Amino acid sequence: MKKKQTYRPPTANKKKKFKWSEIFITALAIVMIGGWFVWLAVHTYQQEKQESEMKQQYQSSLPVPGTAVDHKLVCMVNNTYMGVDQIPVVVLDKTYYGCCPKCVRDLNTDESVRLAVDPYSNVSVDKARAFITVSPDKSGSILYFESEQNAKKYLKK
Repeated sequence: MKKKQTYRPPTANKKKKFKWSEIFITALAIVMIGGWFVWLAVHTYQQEKQESEMKQQYQSSLPVPGTAVDHKLVCMVNNTYMGVDQIPVVVLDKTYYGCCPKCVRDLNTDESVRLAVDPYSNVSVDKARAFITVSPDKSGSILYFESEQNAKKYLKK
């Protein structure tokens, strides 16, 4: 008589051999991924800090609202104080200023870009002849007025 063979699961008391290469690769991957996240966090922090410092420097360089701003320091298409000389555009014996080739093209071709509305009197003014000052909101945006008196009256509100 033959003995019946029965399946026996492996015994639990046999220890599994460690594969040191697998442990090393896993640890290296964890360290590299963690290092990448740390680098990303530090890089993002430094970039935000630099942008914040640049914004503060820009805001501190803005002229005082109500004082005249030189026309050549303004992009008249974006209506923004730039702080450096812009590209002059002469149209009908008046000089406008733009910050880029697109702005120059727009100033040459679109009359509405060359006009603004005085926020005090609601009268249309030519940007080349207007009294220009920065907005009091510290964003660097520009306001155009018929006269310095209109600007002072508007800013006293």
